Amino acid sequence: MLNALSAIFGPHRAVSIYVFLKTKGLAILGGLIMIALVTSLFVLGDDGEHEHDSFLTVAVLSATPINGDLKNGVIASVRLPDGSATSITSTDGLISQSVGTSACVEKRVFVKSGEARYRLKLPQLCEAS
Repeated sequence: MLNALSAIFGPHRAVSIYVFLKTKGLAILGGLIMIALVTSLFVLGDDGEHEHDSFLTVAVLSATPINGDLKNGVIASVRLPDGSATSITSTDGLISQSVGTSACVEKRVFVKSGEARYRLKLPQLCEAS
């Protein structure tokens, strides 16, 4: 490689370019690959459009505060109406503090796939519907 560089750029400049590529080339290549990956995720990614389906009051199986404080959020394991269990995370302090033996959950459905996703919500939303 040094011979090819010296034929193109001359011997002194070729050594500088060679040393730069040996020391910084891997980092630059990694950065370019990372940029290409992130760009491809944005360009080729799914729209992920979803619609509100319903508000549900579900039983809470367990609730774990994030970093030991409900103000930071909660990880709640809940029993869904179909009998399955899922884990839902919320970092909103007001919502986290409202999780007790039951919780208000918003069911959202993806438009293309019909797959359901769940988010914790304030109890007032479940009482209103």
